[in-house]
Amino acid sequence: MSDRMAELRDMAADIFTVEPEEVERAASFTEDLGADSLLAVELLSRIEQRYHVMIEASDLEKMTDLSSTYKVVADAAGW
Repeated sequence: MSDRMAELRDMAADIFTVEPEEVERAASFTEDLGADSLLAVELLSRIEQRYHVMIEASDLEKMTDLSSTYKVVADAAGW
């Protein structure tokens, strides 16, 4: 796992109040971790602040798990 992926995992774990390993295993933030739209917006805000990127609100619905979240952030940041 890359350093950035690990950072995203840890951010999500902190916001969703679960262990980082649970974020890695989760197929869905909402179904497996109980995340709701407010927590998703909090994650988005923290990502934007940490990586100095702007992510479109429409991309939020694509951020369903760790892998898809990484892809959205990587695209926005140009990684």
